[in-house]
Amino acid sequence: MQRLTEDQRASVEKLATEAGTTCEGCGSAQLRCGEEARRTHDHGLTVYLWCPNDVHPRGAYQYFTIPPGEVIGTYSDEQKP
Repeated sequence: MQRLTEDQRASVEKLATEAGTTCEGCGSAQLRCGEEARRTHDHGLTVYLWCPNDVHPRGAYQYFTIPPGEVIGTYSDEQKP
């Protein structure tokens, strides 16, 4: 599991918007990225996105996969390979 920086989360949110990803519950395009990413079997990343709209009393979460090779911001000093 990899902890994402604020810049990386912003990059993921931009990628999700550009991909046309919307909330599965209300259709909003204003999704927020979670703080962690998991490596997929093909070396991409999976993150969860959540919808901040008040229409979801318990929150609305969905997964978003970032393809292998896609750059999502910069590494923090602790994350550098």
